[in-house]
Amino acid sequence: MSAIRSAYGKPFVIDPDAPDDSADRKWTDPEVGTGILTEKQIYYARDHLEREWDRMWARTWNLAGRCSDVSDPGDFFRFDLGPESFIVVMDETRTVRAFYNVCQHRGSQLVEDDFGRRRNFICPFHSWCWELNGKLKQITDRETFDPEVVADEPPLAEVQCDTWGGFVFINMDPAAGPLTEHLDVLPEILDVYRPEDMIVVKDVSAEWPVNWKLALDAFMEGYHAHQRHPELIRLIDDYHFQHDLFGRGHSKMIIPFAFKSPRIADQDALTPELEVLLSEAGAEPAEYKGRARDVREGYKSARRAWGAANGFDFSDFSDSQVADDWNFNIFPNVTLNAHPEGILVMRFRPHPNDPEICHYDVWVLAHKSSNPDFRLPFYMDTPEADLSGAAPRPDRRRIKHREPGLGYVLDQDGEHLPLVQRGVRSRGFGGLRLSYQEIRLRHYYREYWRYFD
Repeated sequence: MSAIRSAYGKPFVIDPDAPDDSADRKWTDPEVGTGILTEKQIYYARDHLEREWDRMWARTWNLAGRCSDVSDPGDFFRFDLGPESFIVVMDETRTVRAFYNVCQHRGSQLVEDDFGRRRNFICPFHSWCWELNGKLKQITDRETFDPEVVADEPPLAEVQCDTWGGFVFINMDPAAGPLTEHLDVLPEILDVYRPEDMIVVKDVSAEWPVNWKLALDAFMEGYHAHQRHPELIRLIDDYHFQHDLFGRGHSKMIIPFAFKSPRIADQDALTPELEVLLSEAGAEPAEYKGRARDVREGYKSARRAWGAANGFDFSDFSDSQVADDWNFNIFPNVTLNAHPEGILVMRFRPHPNDPEICHYDVWVLAHKSSNPDFRLPFYMDTPEADLSGAAPRPDRRRIKHREPGLGYVLDQDGEHLPLVQRGVRSRGFGGLRLSYQEIRLRHYYREYWRYFD
């Protein structure tokens, strides 16, 4: 198909000849406007943080965790979002449920652990007890309560809960539409990766001195790569991304691997980064010495052979899905960097009361492998991951800003973003002026502001 023209000119297309039913097809760009985004207070104003909580967070579907963490009755995990905390649990009927993490007696939170297993939920303050399905089981010293006070047998407060792709989502709005409606076309595109079959091999949560939206914005565009990631542009084409905009604020960009940035003058010399990319795929870098322009085709073939040799079936994936990084945004606060062998999940959560702090969660999901020598590619940044499926799930590691643990490229972004946070507060800053390379941000904020109408 030919490229579709937009208000910004001609977008870039990975495969201009891809048929309309191909995964690689370019989706038609909707109208997203061209003006300056002047509402900079959304990144630092406390009153906007409160409005955002009531108008958006409390009304949309939020990714809470993984189904694999609640695979048996009694398994639970805690999910904190802004000022709220939730318990996600599998009950005795093998139904996954979600409740506010709060006792109906005096308001104590019921669980502090990230993950665990319980036969019931007992308040650590006065020992009221609830069953896994949220039904009240016991009031300690019930006879001392006026019957009218406890006549309703108060259950745990439940929220909507649903699953897709091995992920658990919750929604605080009892009138919200179904998860399938919210996800729009994402399952159609992402189901081929079989995320439900992947295991968690990395789980890190960092606290960053940045508004959650500013952090998310950085991972929805590649325009900054040439300045912040000099190593990265020696193995990707940072200029020719394909951007696809879907319903409900979701979007995708395809990051072309096995290229050199067109910003690099010498397009023939083989970079060390391309050598690593080829080597990990089982290709011989020496064959491409002085022929960096030819790496792309060789890499696509090598990746398919690499997949077959390691027990992965790539037959349902396009060449681009096999070779490239497909980066998805799930509105409102999640990105997925999808590859056939694994997915990097990033989630950006608001601080309970400070709009200039966020919680930045990084998970790596991967398909299991029976080969003990198999290692995930370097771009997954989990060189020692146990992919057998027999090892315990890694504990969640919590780190502060600038502490190691996220990964080299992610640390480069985290190092700079506080400068953006300080800059958007300036009287001299007039608002966001976005290029086509940042069209996903325009699309995102169009959906974001819909919640404030």
